[in-house]
Amino acid sequence: MDATTLWELLGLAGILAFFAGIHMLWQARDEFFFWLEEYFRLLRLSVHRAADPRQVPVTAAPLPKERKHTLRMVIGMLLAFIAAPMLFTVGLTMVWLSRRGG
Repeated sequence: MDATTLWELLGLAGILAFFAGIHMLWQARDEFFFWLEEYFRLLRLSVHRAADPRQVPVTAAPLPKERKHTLRMVIGMLLAFIAAPMLFTVGLTMVWLSRRGG
C-alpha cells in the first residue's frame, strides 16, 4: 500500500465520519430543537433583565424537562462539523502533495 492510498483512505474516513455525524444529528433532531428553544428562552430572559431589571421576577426560571440523546447530538455535531472536515482536508492535502511530488 503506497502513501497515496493511505491518504485517500483518510479522506474517505472523513466523508464517512461526516455522514455518521449527520445521521446522529437526524436521530437527535428533537433534542436540537429543544436546545434551540431553550437558548432563545434564556436569551429573551437576559434581554428583559437588561432592559428593566425591576420587572424580572425574583424566582428562577423553571428547569427544563429531562432530555435524552443530548450526547448523541453533541457527538454528531463534533463528527459532522469538526472531525470530518479535518480528516477530509488532511487527506485531500496529502494526496495533492504526494501527487505533486512534494
